[in-house]
Amino acid sequence: MTTRSQREREHFDQLAEELGSVWWGSVTTAGQLRIDQRGALAARHGHLAPGKRALEPGAGNGEFTLRLAQSGADITGIEIAPKQVAIASRRLASYTNATVIEGDVGHLPFPEASFDAVVGNAVLHHFDPSQTLPEFYRVLKPGGYCFFTEPNMLNPQIAVEKNIKWIGRRLQNSPDETAFFRWQIARLLKRNGFREIWVRPFDFLHPGIPDSWIPAVQRLSNLLSQLPLIREIGGSLQICGRR
Repeated sequence: MTTRSQREREHFDQLAEELGSVWWGSVTTAGQLRIDQRGALAARHGHLAPGKRALEPGAGNGEFTLRLAQSGADITGIEIAPKQVAIASRRLASYTNATVIEGDVGHLPFPEASFDAVVGNAVLHHFDPSQTLPEFYRVLKPGGYCFFTEPNMLNPQIAVEKNIKWIGRRLQNSPDETAFFRWQIARLLKRNGFREIWVRPFDFLHPGIPDSWIPAVQRLSNLLSQLPLIREIGGSLQICGRR
């Protein structure tokens, strides 16, 4: 019987072979813009800067790692799929402040208080939080920040693809991935010792929209992300906590 970790490894190794990526939505023009925006959010809320050390769990092929490295912080990514690690290593070859190693985020190979921040994009929903959140807390320095952007279960499309598995498979979901309600992930962070927790829904920019629509949809997304009630069904959540 395969474990969750084994299924994740096989899934993302297969995507590495087929796409050289981790998900179809990361290679479109809108998808790239979303990664840019999330990288900026992670740098801001993770307080990344030269002299800081950050961990990126579930680093995949290094796409998000590149954005994090631009902060000047030292970035260590950890990824379970060796074929994704190989792509990331090639992609990051010219970056002296970023590396991706192979490993399981449920059993981090780092001592306590090793990092100033733990940050990531669309990865928490692939993990077992009962294993990973205690590990993130353990390797964070006192006062260090944890920041992720993750799919929002209140978004209609996200709810359908995460709960109707055959639709999720067609959209390249891995077998065990899910999404979060904002109050659910906030409780999980609190249960695992984090403080100063906040979770904000945002983003109505779908990675599949045509390139010519992006400017208008981006403006609309920014507006909707500010409106009470409507923003609750945004596609993603910003999740932040502090040790």
